[in-house]
Amino acid sequence: MARKKSFPPAARSLSTRGMLLCTVLLGALAGCDCEGGPQGGPCGDSPPLDGCGQACGSASPCPTGLFCAVGQCTAECGHGHGCTGGRVCSAQGRCVTTETDAGPMMNEDAPFVMVDAYLGDVPAPDNTCASVMLDATRVIPNVLLVVDRSGSMEMNEFSPGVSRWDALQGALFDPATGLVTGLESSVRFGIAMYSNDTRTMACPDLFTVPCSINNAESIEAEYTLRTPPRGDTPTGESISAVLGMIDTLVPERGATSPTFFVLATDGEPDLCADGTALDEGRAASVAATTEAFGMGINTYVVSVGAEVSEAHLQDVANAGVGMTAAPFYVATDTAGLVSALRTIIRGVASCDVRLEGMVESSMACEGTVRLGPDALMCGTDWMLLDDGRTIRLLGAACDRLQSSGETLTAAFPCEAILG
Repeated sequence: MARKKSFPPAARSLSTRGMLLCTVLLGALAGCDCEGGPQGGPCGDSPPLDGCGQACGSASPCPTGLFCAVGQCTAECGHGHGCTGGRVCSAQGRCVTTETDAGPMMNEDAPFVMVDAYLGDVPAPDNTCASVMLDATRVIPNVLLVVDRSGSMEMNEFSPGVSRWDALQGALFDPATGLVTGLESSVRFGIAMYSNDTRTMACPDLFTVPCSINNAESIEAEYTLRTPPRGDTPTGESISAVLGMIDTLVPERGATSPTFFVLATDGEPDLCADGTALDEGRAASVAATTEAFGMGINTYVVSVGAEVSEAHLQDVANAGVGMTAAPFYVATDTAGLVSALRTIIRGVASCDVRLEGMVESSMACEGTVRLGPDALMCGTDWMLLDDGRTIRLLGAACDRLQSSGETLTAAFPCEAILG
């Protein structure tokens, strides 16, 4: 039995005689390959037609004689290549019927492409619709750095001649190796530094920068301004205060913008009202982290030094992700701190891209996925998740997506599109 092909209703184009010629995009472009594929025709010649393979889009249309498909200029006909089935070659190098005006609609500056033609009793050629390009939305996480600014961050040496505060600054903002510096184009970073400075009336004392793309310079400027650290460590009350400001500190929360806290602290937590109330401070930290998890915010904890009890770190880590035996990190030197932060932030810096349409999982590898101009290999560089709507980049492709901010495009055979 032949497998039923499913097409989104809004993307169907039928002639008055009921003949389906080309099914097209869910709100974007369909590259209809009616002559055997965008790589054939004049672009398959040696040498190919000038302009073949050139990047194209709404702001960069193709030259005359070429049309845009899967982000590249191509042509089905022209320059010695004809069309079959009674079709003719359009000015954009596409095979169309004489009854169809396919002129300016063939570039990506059009909202979608429709071919609606009547060919009488001539059967439609095989493979009349070869590919559909789906809009892809990058999943960009929010990472709020919740940083202990108590006095011990400055006074205690972490590495020879380097305070914990300075070591953390280097791990986050070093121009060559800093995590925030390296990932600011693919992660919305923000910061909330906290303490209980007895010289002020407020507690907790919070200094914040809201989460945003390309935010490293602003965060480091605030971090440097608040040197040297002072006061006690009201961690739980500080996290609660941050949650009360969450709409300001993380303005772009949503399904494609998950939020995470990275808690970096070097001491046992206490309370605003009592800097010696360690048991109560630990309980407040776990309660606040549990509250964050209930709001859909996972928390990962790093001990900057070994002065925080591992039992408490385990409790916070468990509460932060809603599970037992959750990972936590203890860094006793600069290299260990860099490694811990890299593990956490690389883990939450998403390599997922959301498709505006569903793909049949068994046909996923028949699609073409590109990062910038480069085609990626299915199973090695990318995979389709079980929801049929999410592409996940893998390995070096994931690293490149995180660090480069390049655009990802995806095209699939028409029969692979479920809706």
